[in-house]
Amino acid sequence: MSSLFIIGNGFDLAHGIPTKYSDFRKYIINLYPEALEFRDEIIHIEQCHEIYEDEFAAEILLSTMDKVCGEDWGNFESALADINFGNKLPNMVCDDDWSEDERNNMWGAYLMYMDQLTSGFINCTPHWQEFFRMWIKGVEHKIESGKYTSKNNLYQLFSKPNTQFFTFNYTKTLQKLYGIKKVIHIHNRCGQKLIFGHGEDDIMYGAHHKYDEHNEEPIIGSSFLDDMVMSFKKDTTSPLKKYNDFFKKLDASTNQVYSYGFSYSKVDGIYIKEIIKRIHSEAIWFFTEFEAQDREALRIKKIRLRNYGFKGDFALYEG
Repeated sequence: MSSLFIIGNGFDLAHGIPTKYSDFRKYIINLYPEALEFRDEIIHIEQCHEIYEDEFAAEILLSTMDKVCGEDWGNFESALADINFGNKLPNMVCDDDWSEDERNNMWGAYLMYMDQLTSGFINCTPHWQEFFRMWIKGVEHKIESGKYTSKNNLYQLFSKPNTQFFTFNYTKTLQKLYGIKKVIHIHNRCGQKLIFGHGEDDIMYGAHHKYDEHNEEPIIGSSFLDDMVMSFKKDTTSPLKKYNDFFKKLDASTNQVYSYGFSYSKVDGIYIKEIIKRIHSEAIWFFTEFEAQDREALRIKKIRLRNYGFKGDFALYEG
């Protein structure tokens, strides 16, 4: 029989490592102090020469973070499907007494204007990847410096024979603090291209936006923004192919799954379904005693696991 550990961000947090997305937010503010002030300020096309793409990307990132509900990274990643550039881009204003021709001419000019602005200026994806890479690199440096310590009770659990480790974290905490050599970093690790994003398919820009008739937002006609939102989609296909051997080797001998600080959000459900499909049908799924203190959050995790196909029992362990 064997065990599988599924590690989420709560694992790093339990060791005192600052990896909340609010910590990432602080990092962005330190890099771009003015971005906090200008995160919702409208950018006009004539101002493009006054602001750099990385500054704009930082402002949009902060604006998005400030509108996320909840503390989980999953909440932030889900919000990437609903990015709203509207509060940064100018609206079109028409006078009530304009003729139809005047309105049509204005709309044409406005849409060309917005297309020029969006396709020529907005390109957040590479900048966000770089922000994230540099932040994780800094966190990893602190881990390597010996600033954080391991937990004795976890040493005992991790030393059990036939134990595998599957982590959603980018940090090498398991390797550095516990000396574990083989860890599946499903979304890559520090030093590699980090994988993150939302889990929506074929979503169009503004699909979830709610408009207030008294405070209309810009109407943006550029397909570039549709492509932009889809560029924020998490790549789950490549990791499944990359670690195909790991998933293929999972079988009914795995009868214990230990969860530590993972939320089981929709975007990562594809991996959990694959695991459940292969392990023992009556495996026991363990959560930490600390996680059990938040009864509602634990209830939601259990519901998600049932929806992913898990039919075994749940239990707790000291984490």
